[in-house]
Amino acid sequence: MIYINNVWLYPAIIILSLVILVLIIFLMMKSKKKKKITPPKLDYESLLQSLGGAVNITDVSMEHQRLKVKLMDLKKVDQSLLKQLEIPAFLKGKELTLLIKHHTKEVLSYLGERRKEVN
Repeated sequence: MIYINNVWLYPAIIILSLVILVLIIFLMMKSKKKKKITPPKLDYESLLQSLGGAVNITDVSMEHQRLKVKLMDLKKVDQSLLKQLEIPAFLKGKELTLLIKHHTKEVLSYLGERRKEVN
């Protein structure tokens, strides 16, 4: 009959189980990183319309992923269209802050160009 030393058997099984568990977790984390989510494309023209058009914009600036848009007339802002575009907005005086998650620089340049075309 073969005699196995039980003193080393149980710790070896526990260590082997932990190594396999760590490898499984590592592989799962690595596979999650590979999935690249493409950001939704924002309709710039609809955004411009929701702000009351290029005539209503006096100034546009950017802070991080926030666009600060100074407006002439707040009544021209279409809140329902902003909700459809899923753009959170905060109002402070005549300045509307838009939280744009993706393509913030492109939106800034688009709004700036349209504003310059009108003025």
